[in-house]
Amino acid sequence: MISRATERFTKNLWTERTGGEPPWLVAAQDEQQQTQFVVDRILELHEEGIPLREIAVIFRAGYMSADLEIELTNRKIPFEKWGGLKFLEAAHVKDVLAFLRILENPRDEVSWYRILLLLPGIGDATARSAIDAMAGAAWESAALGGYQPPPRARDAHAALVSLLNDLRGAPSADRAKVSADIARVRVMYDDILRERYDKAQPRLSDLDQLQTISAGYPDRATFLSALALEPPQATQDLAGPSGTDDNDCLVLSTAHSSKGKEWEAVFLIWAVDSWFPSARALDSDEETDEERRLMYVAMTRAKNYLSVTYPLNAYSSRRGSDYSIDQLSRFIDPEVRGKMQRIAVGMAAQQPPAPDRAIEPLLDLRALLRGRFSGG
Repeated sequence: MISRATERFTKNLWTERTGGEPPWLVAAQDEQQQTQFVVDRILELHEEGIPLREIAVIFRAGYMSADLEIELTNRKIPFEKWGGLKFLEAAHVKDVLAFLRILENPRDEVSWYRILLLLPGIGDATARSAIDAMAGAAWESAALGGYQPPPRARDAHAALVSLLNDLRGAPSADRAKVSADIARVRVMYDDILRERYDKAQPRLSDLDQLQTISAGYPDRATFLSALALEPPQATQDLAGPSGTDDNDCLVLSTAHSSKGKEWEAVFLIWAVDSWFPSARALDSDEETDEERRLMYVAMTRAKNYLSVTYPLNAYSSRRGSDYSIDQLSRFIDPEVRGKMQRIAVGMAAQQPPAPDRAIEPLLDLRALLRGRFSGG
């Protein structure tokens, strides 16, 4: 792959090792299937004796690991993230989740306080006064509307009351209700985000991811419950003695942050054009070349096992029917693919594109692992 770079230090590498297997090129039905493959394969490697700290998942940008982080949390697999905050620790994600939490639990004072402080004209004293007023009204849904804020905060207060009334009155027949709720919150919140935080666009992309992921849950309570789980030090999902090591955490890393590191097993996810390489780099040959070098770095972090995954479809929501067809990263051309083992996951009724040469039959890894690990 790196031989295609227009500018590079020419070097010819070789190995004296024997055995092993070629890298896996894994076609997944969609992001959810990509996540399931990665988590199942991590657990399989861990069961074979590889510590979690010797396994890494690498991606081009921090927001691309959002779905994976939620699944790891749900499966109680401890992890640390290099190159940015964990998705659920980001302030803007916490802000949006606070709106959902007060809808499920009107007595959640921490979430009320967080939301109220977002609004212009409302400071610490006003927020506490509003919370005291709602508590005095037994947290009735109309309690916030009955509170009289200072003049400087009246517009923001009215907007929040209107939003909450809309959310409480939204029809329950919406199959992607949680996603629809987040969309309603963002009508108000996105402007707040642009005003309060720097680098707004990556943060808005995080919220796009949150909205897409949330559509896979039947209701707010189930979604919030999944996010509230804390990864313990040892669980039934983790096999072998290494699961009891306080320092045994899976590594999630951006490609930039992985430079100079090596792991026994590496997963490179979202090997899709406009994701890796980034869409912002495609207008410049020089930047595209840099993206190639970055993918080369990511793929060469693996000592013994390398899996490169790409979803064939990118759905706007897990329950929706609208999707775009993804294209495998241009860096993984036919000659590169010829040195990899092709695998398909989540393909009940279809196969991935025909391989470029005769290879071993495609493996359905989900079928092999089904029943071995609980879905959490």
